[in-house]
Amino acid sequence: MGDFSILGRMAEDIPDPLPEFFSDLNLDQLIDEIGNGFEPYDLREYYYRMPNKKEDILYRQEVLRELDPEMEEKVTAFYRAVKKAQTYEQYAGDTEDRESSAHWHVLAAYTYYAALDELMAFWDTRGQMAAGWDDFYHMCTNLTKQGEYKENHDLALALYHTLSEIRYTMRVEEDHILILSHIEEEDYVGDLCRRFSHIIEEPDQLYNILPGSQHSTDLEKRILRYIKKKQPKIFQEMAVFQERCPDIFPESILTFHREVSFYLSFLKFQHQMERHEYAFSYPRFADNEFRVEGGYDLALALKNLQEGKRTVCNDYYYKEKERFFVVTGPNQGGKTTFGRAAGQLVYFALMGLPVPAVQAVIPLFNGLMTHFSVEESTESGRGKLKEELERLAGMLEGRKKHSFVVINELFTSAATYDAFHMGREIMRYFLDDDCYGIYVTHIDKLAEENEYVVSMTASIEGQKVRTYKVERNKAEGKGYVESIVEKYGLTYDEIVRRLTHA
Repeated sequence: MGDFSILGRMAEDIPDPLPEFFSDLNLDQLIDEIGNGFEPYDLREYYYRMPNKKEDILYRQEVLRELDPEMEEKVTAFYRAVKKAQTYEQYAGDTEDRESSAHWHVLAAYTYYAALDELMAFWDTRGQMAAGWDDFYHMCTNLTKQGEYKENHDLALALYHTLSEIRYTMRVEEDHILILSHIEEEDYVGDLCRRFSHIIEEPDQLYNILPGSQHSTDLEKRILRYIKKKQPKIFQEMAVFQERCPDIFPESILTFHREVSFYLSFLKFQHQMERHEYAFSYPRFADNEFRVEGGYDLALALKNLQEGKRTVCNDYYYKEKERFFVVTGPNQGGKTTFGRAAGQLVYFALMGLPVPAVQAVIPLFNGLMTHFSVEESTESGRGKLKEELERLAGMLEGRKKHSFVVINELFTSAATYDAFHMGREIMRYFLDDDCYGIYVTHIDKLAEENEYVVSMTASIEGQKVRTYKVERNKAEGKGYVESIVEKYGLTYDEIVRRLTHA
C-alpha cells in the first residue's frame, strides 16, 4: 500500500515542453481557475500528467462517481481539518516560546486524529465503495491499528480534553488587566459566535485558551505564564508529547491530502458551473463511436459567465467511416470555439473527469494534438508559414496513431491553391494514422465531402446574424461576404452616403 494513489497510475514525468494543446485549448487558464482556493498545492502537475490506460481513466471516474453530496461533504471536511492541522503545526514551528509551540503541536495532532476518526466512522457505515476509496480505507485501517499510532492518538485526545477544561477570567479595570481564577459568568464568546455565525468561520479559534504564535503579545505571554503556574503538569505532558511524536502526519496521508484536492477542486468548479445551468457528464468510451450532445467551450463559458452572457452549445457526431469535420463559415461565427470545445472534451475525458457536455460517447484516443494559427513572430526572423510548418513537423514526427486532432486556420499566409493542397495532404496523413479530427478553415474546397470527411458550417440567420451553431452543411462561403461588408459599413449605399456628405 506504500505506492497507493487515489489518482491511479499516470505518467511519471511532466512533459517538457508541454504539449501545445494546453495553450491552444485555453486549458492553462481553466486549470488555474479550477485550482483556485486549494493553495499551497499546485494542481497543474496532475493536469500535465495523464492516466496511462483505460482502466486508470475508469478508476478516476469511479472515484468521482462515489463522491455523492454526503461523501463529498465528509471528504471535504477531512481535507479542511488536515489543512487546519498543518497550519497549527506551522505555528508550532514558528513560535520561539516552547510552551506555546507544544500547545500548537497538540492542537494539530488532535485536529488530525479527530478528523480521521470521523471519516473512518462514516466509512464504516458506507458499505461497498469504489476501488480507490476502498484501498484508502484499508490503508487507514492498517495505519490506525499500529501501536504507536494508537498511543499518540489517545494521548493527543486526552491532552486536548484536559486543555479544554482549563478556565480563567480576565478583567479590565481602568488601565489594568487582571488574570484571575475562573468565575462563572455569561459566555460572551459563545454569544458572539451565535450572532455572527455567517462571519466567524472557525469559532473554536476564539476559544483558544493558550494564545500565542511567533509574534505573541506581552499580554498573551503573561496569560501563558499564569496558566503554566496554575497547571504545570499539562505543560510537562505537552512537551513530552511533542518530543515523542514530532511528526504527526504519515507520508501516505499527506500524499492523499494533496491528491484528493485534484478531485475536490474540480467538483467545486463543476458545481459552480452547474448552478448556472452548464452541464457536465461522465463520457462513455466506445470503439468507432463519437457522439456529443450539448458540448460547449468551458473556458468561454467561464468568461461569459463573468460577463453575464450565455454560451451556445453544439451537438455533433461522426458516423460509419467519418473521421474529420471540416468547419467553414463567417469570421467570428464560432468555428474556432467549436474546435476548442471538442478538444477540451477529449482532454477531460482522457483525464478521467466529467466533460462539458450533456452527454458524450467517444473512442478511447491515444492522445490529443492541436495546431492553432499564431501571429507571425518578429523575433524569430521566420515567416508565419515557416513557423506553422515547423510546428506541424513536430506533430507529424510523433506519429501518435488513433489520436484526436484539432487544426485551426492552418496556412492562412499561403496562396489558396497551396493551402488547399497542403491541407488535404495533412488530413490524409492523420486519416492514415486512424485519427479523428477537426479542421477549421476558410478554404471551402477542403470541405468537399467523402466517406471520411464531413462538411460543417458556422451558421448565420439571414446572412447577417451569427448563431454560433455549427451544423452539418455544405460550405457556402460566398454568402458570408455580405455580413462582413455590412458589419463594417462598406456596402455600396453606405459608401455613396459617406462620399455625398464628405
